Amino acid sequence: MPEDAARQGRVTLKDVAEKAGVSLATASKVMNGRADVRDSTRQEVAEVARELGYQPKRRDTDRRRSVMIHFDTLTSPYALQVLEGAERAARRADVDLLVISVDERGEGYAGPTRAQMADIAARGIEGLIAVTSPIGTQHARWSKDLKLPLIAVDPVTIGPDTKGVVTISATNWEGGSLAVQHLLDLGHRRIGIIGGPEGSVPARQRVQGYHSALAQAGIPVDTALIQHGSFGYEDGQRNAEKLLRLPEPPTAIFAVADTLGVGALRAARQLGVSVPEELSVVSFDDTMIASWTHPQLTAVRQPLFSMGQVAVERLLALSSDPGLFAHPFKLETHLVQRESTAPVSPQGS
Repeated sequence: MPEDAARQGRVTLKDVAEKAGVSLATASKVMNGRADVRDSTRQEVAEVARELGYQPKRRDTDRRRSVMIHFDTLTSPYALQVLEGAERAARRADVDLLVISVDERGEGYAGPTRAQMADIAARGIEGLIAVTSPIGTQHARWSKDLKLPLIAVDPVTIGPDTKGVVTISATNWEGGSLAVQHLLDLGHRRIGIIGGPEGSVPARQRVQGYHSALAQAGIPVDTALIQHGSFGYEDGQRNAEKLLRLPEPPTAIFAVADTLGVGALRAARQLGVSVPEELSVVSFDDTMIASWTHPQLTAVRQPLFSMGQVAVERLLALSSDPGLFAHPFKLETHLVQRESTAPVSPQGS
């Protein structure tokens, strides 16, 4: 570490860890007074910190560390599984997890405000995790100005200049393609899609996966088979009814969220369409409700628990060393086959 950097106060915890020959996590434990560190290691890290002139990020070192996680709503299984993973990671790191739900959705919602972020920074909170919120250029700027690390989990929209904001999501495009490929493998060729909000980045990526799988199979896209709306159960039912009332209805439906898949099952039941004998349904998320339905939903599982865990872990890493490169994380999806899909019936092929 150059001496002039130390004099200018640019010493980071990473510098201390490297010179002491320990991991960043171990150095963080020493600086936060954790007990699960050997005395010799603690002394070595403390001595290096004094030598380099390292100053903890906050003066109040006796205060328990905490992170804030921000939801637009907590009324969905999706949010609860992300929250469960975040809570597990926070407990392992011995930090408090503070939760806020603004209960706002729709096109008018612009994500966390500057006033909210400034309040979080002023309270000495390590950083902010925003779940399924719009993230714009202004959020990246506020994060930098307030020195408040910002993690975006599945941002519904993402601005063009959001350098410094870590995004965490699933492989949505690949998952959408996987869902449709499963239906193609079962012999389905007329596959409808309930695509969720057209402005949602994750939903749009899943729809792109749908288009890609059909193109690779040499099947032209029929725009009559594509429906959009909200992620709500009611929209799933309404859009499935539109598809099933077509003169030539689909033999399979890909719903880009579990809630939409549940709505599709209800629409089929009300119209007297048997699942999976006459209609196969695949959803996306694989939250707990996918296995509560009758029949149980075949679904693309995105690792929501892990997304919450990674969000807390990366936030704490950025808080300890703001110089870390903020690159996006994409966690793998895979298909969980249950009862709602079957080979296409002879009359539907």
